[in-house]
Amino acid sequence: MTVTDEHPLAPHISLAPTLAEIHAEARVMAAVNQLSRGKAIILSDGIDLPTSGEIVFPAVRISTADAAFAIRHSSGFLQVALPSNRCDALLLPAQQGTAPGTAQCVTVDAATGITTGISAADRATTIRLLASSDASPASFSRPGHVVPLRADAALPMSGFGHPEAAVHLVAAAGFPPAAVLTTVVGTTDPTDVASGNDLHEFARSHQLPVVGLPDLDSEKTPLPCLHMLVDLPSGRTSLESFTDLGHNYLVLAVGEVSGREDVPVHLLPADQVLIDAGSPSAEPRILIGLPQTAEDEYSRAIDGLHRQHSMIRAILRRLGCLSVVCP
Repeated sequence: MTVTDEHPLAPHISLAPTLAEIHAEARVMAAVNQLSRGKAIILSDGIDLPTSGEIVFPAVRISTADAAFAIRHSSGFLQVALPSNRCDALLLPAQQGTAPGTAQCVTVDAATGITTGISAADRATTIRLLASSDASPASFSRPGHVVPLRADAALPMSGFGHPEAAVHLVAAAGFPPAAVLTTVVGTTDPTDVASGNDLHEFARSHQLPVVGLPDLDSEKTPLPCLHMLVDLPSGRTSLESFTDLGHNYLVLAVGEVSGREDVPVHLLPADQVLIDAGSPSAEPRILIGLPQTAEDEYSRAIDGLHRQHSMIRAILRRLGCLSVVCP
């Protein structure tokens, strides 16, 4: 196998979480714990240099005081992210004039129990109703003062936008999948959104944990596209396929690799995986089948072994390996 200088092979590749992955997982856990108490978090587009951040609350638990806080520290534009199927059930189409695929739905107010709909108390009532499983299309008047957002639950976690991430985090906290989002405005420049240190200072001053969209990749669970049992001379094992950054791979463990260090990983054309697995060699090893034999495919796979949050690393961790080597 030839490897370019751009992707040098380390003799030993540890599969233990990197420091960056540990920090990302800690931020996710802190956010989920905060949300589980019905409190707000900041969801940003990044951690080191965020360009914007959203105040996020569990919609089902929002109080008048929570809504007032969100309004005070934002432009007052309160949105509620809901799964697409819930938007369909509540007959919430895209706002008229918006581009196809736009997440914003027609605005709503609660049909009863409010006055003008614009106060913090009225909007909190509407928001809680959007999160209620008892709500129906007749529960709302249109247009209103709260903006439902369509969250695409079919997206992979790496493709999450703010609506999808907010719904995911709120659901992970044990609440119905409905999340309030509103963009934090700047404290140094109230005419712009908060970003960078300004956003972090806002979070610190209000004791709100910050989690970034990329952090959610840390909890990625590999879902194989194909899974089949294979009988080999070394015993029964499973052949799986998975996708990483749009490229399809096969993976097959030969022998017992769980709990082992420096398990050899062989990169080879996909059509050679079963042939190699059936060889008389008794050495425990992992075979990764590449879609092509071109050098760029080797480079992508090697990059994945080193890249945090990659699907290849997630697959190998699931096999129980502690570390691997590429002969």
